Amino acid sequence: MVDDIIALVAVGEFYIQEIKDYYWNLKEGGFTIKVLTDDSSHFDVNDVTIYKRPVFNYFDKLHFSLSLVERYGKNVIYMDGTSALPKHIVANISSRSDSDFIYTSNWPKGNFYGYEDDPCFRYLFEYFHYKNIPIIDYPTILEQVMVFKKTINYELINKELQIIQTVFDYISVMNNNTYIRPFVLGSAEGLALSIVLTNNNIPFTKINIE
Repeated sequence: MVDDIIALVAVGEFYIQEIKDYYWNLKEGGFTIKVLTDDSSHFDVNDVTIYKRPVFNYFDKLHFSLSLVERYGKNVIYMDGTSALPKHIVANISSRSDSDFIYTSNWPKGNFYGYEDDPCFRYLFEYFHYKNIPIIDYPTILEQVMVFKKTINYELINKELQIIQTVFDYISVMNNNTYIRPFVLGSAEGLALSIVLTNNNIPFTKINIE
């Protein structure tokens, strides 16, 4: 059986119901799974980390996955409930590339230049200019299936994510078009991760799983 760890996030009843059957299916198949959730009653308590923040932040999907790499020293496969992969793909996805990070899809409009006119990113451009961060066509990492290799520099990435996360949190509170109800923080965390990986020369690869 694959030695990788599968990371799932299920905060809120809707997302718990979305993922719980897939969780048990994987567990019965012998996979090692860790779940970040605010309700442990639907999962094996030994697999659960309780989410205690009153407002969910999408960046915690990344921080949780990186924390598992740090704790267990193994590859971590993150999946959203809407992107549950067949077990035979899960079993070998981490071997598909030697890069420290693997993802499977980009945002619908492609890379960052496809979104540069989106008004919600005006604060990100201000941040780029203020910090002299290069404005390039960053790959947009769709945050549904991601593989964090055990070789990844989790300490550096966590630190850099926590810095740039403040910008994306600000975008959240200044953007009524996207965040009306239920209120969350973060989002676009895949773009933030791409910026961090690119500007720290950490290799990452998009693979085709179809």
